[in-house]
Amino acid sequence: MNMPWRRNVSPLPATGALNLLQLPGQRTLAYGEWGDPAGVPVFYAHGAPGSRLEGAFFHDAAQAAGIRWIVIDRPGMGASSLANNYTLLDYPRDVSAVADALGIDQFAVSGWSSGGAYALTCAFEIPKRIAFVAVMASYTNFGEMSVAKDLLWRNEQRGPKIAEVSTGLFRTLLSLLRLTERYSPKLYLKFIESSSTEQDLALLRDAGVLERFMNNQREAFNQGVQGVMLDLLAQYRHWGFSLSEIHLPTHIYQGVKDRFVPWRFAQHLADNLPLADLRMITDAGHMFPLEADFQRELMSAIRRYLAPSETSDARKQA
Repeated sequence: MNMPWRRNVSPLPATGALNLLQLPGQRTLAYGEWGDPAGVPVFYAHGAPGSRLEGAFFHDAAQAAGIRWIVIDRPGMGASSLANNYTLLDYPRDVSAVADALGIDQFAVSGWSSGGAYALTCAFEIPKRIAFVAVMASYTNFGEMSVAKDLLWRNEQRGPKIAEVSTGLFRTLLSLLRLTERYSPKLYLKFIESSSTEQDLALLRDAGVLERFMNNQREAFNQGVQGVMLDLLAQYRHWGFSLSEIHLPTHIYQGVKDRFVPWRFAQHLADNLPLADLRMITDAGHMFPLEADFQRELMSAIRRYLAPSETSDARKQA
């Protein structure tokens, strides 16, 4: 059977273990793996604030579906080195470096929230290596949507507008956020809950989900706020390419009631990506990717693209 994602298979990793890859120029990439270590590979781009630990949310569904879920810490978050001049277009090179180190030729990319921009950049920059693209509650290209920051402001998401006025003030805002997370996690959680729907809150009330969520947030700020700040600033401007230049089929999932990322962002993506498949999820907020039913749907879609013959065989046996 032809399995294009396999080349020289590396030793099977421990679930969630910290892996480090040294790059030229003294930069270190940190990444973790979840799901099936011998499965169909997916490079998942975490949110911001976020880290490789976000992969833990998807472990069970990925393992059940035979999917290898790989998450790289972006610069200055988690354990990856800070890179001050990093742009969205640098991220695909990092993904390629990890894929090469793991002996992976072809893979899927996915991203949630701020991670969507990075998954889409991979679709633009390294399309020949990518067999599937999915973004969930994703930002759109701010340089191609003039009202993007206004829409976020109306949703009480002040960061992009504040950053536009003063980078220093934006840094102060993130510093306060980090201090709150570190020394008053209950207050930090109340801040998250203030923009959450009832569906989001129900997910966060699960003790296991909440623990993973807070661990992920803590790891995001492990090195301070500079990495998170630069990561967000890179998204708040033009991305360096046009959405119309992405010629891969792109699956877009969006909660209609999302208060962190307005649904109009997803509509803008669908209107500008040549091969977009948009699914608006009624009554869903921002946290819908944590739902078991959605994760099964996503994993099934990934397998249909990367392992179509296996999916077909499974249907025949059923």
